[in-house]
Amino acid sequence: MNTSGKKGYVKPPANPHNEPYVDELNSLFESLHEHDDRSLVLTIAAFAEDTLGLLLLSYLREPKQAKELVNGFNAPLGTFSARIKAAFVVGLMRKDGYQTLEILRKIRNRFAHNWDGVSLDREDIANLMNQLSRSRREEYGVGGAETCEASDRVRLIEKVSDILIDLRMLAKALNKDGTMAPLIMGEMKPVPVELVEVKEFSDDSS
Repeated sequence: MNTSGKKGYVKPPANPHNEPYVDELNSLFESLHEHDDRSLVLTIAAFAEDTLGLLLLSYLREPKQAKELVNGFNAPLGTFSARIKAAFVVGLMRKDGYQTLEILRKIRNRFAHNWDGVSLDREDIANLMNQLSRSRREEYGVGGAETCEASDRVRLIEKVSDILIDLRMLAKALNKDGTMAPLIMGEMKPVPVELVEVKEFSDDSS
């Protein structure tokens, strides 16, 4: 992904096939340069949480019960943390995606729980940022160097967007192919049970 001269701006991916999920990502990326650090982090995290919800609903069996798990009142998978872990443990996300979103979640919590003096260059947040693996643009050496101030924003946007694009594409593929969690119990043979007659014991306490 290339960057423009705008602070924290990441050029959205092309959308030659008019995919709705790409349009959503484009709309998100186009708006991010207008946000301060707090708004940027909270916005990306909210989009990531929504993406995980869509992915889980695309994969889990029994739509009614799945919605209650993911979106219902006090839903077990209703939080960002629970959705990250669930998507990872059922095999919908690689370890790098899990680690990236966990870092984003921790950064989000730093901003959400403080009302003043929080930015991406604060020491504890910068330490979390340093744990991010390289984005695809960094990996393949595409684009020019960024200023130190902009690079934190751009690096976070690019790395998280790599993961979100993959997850949105997977959710679409699952919906298109009708792939869902396998019914493991349905493929298992019944366990043989041998019934043994037991004589009633007399209550002899002597």
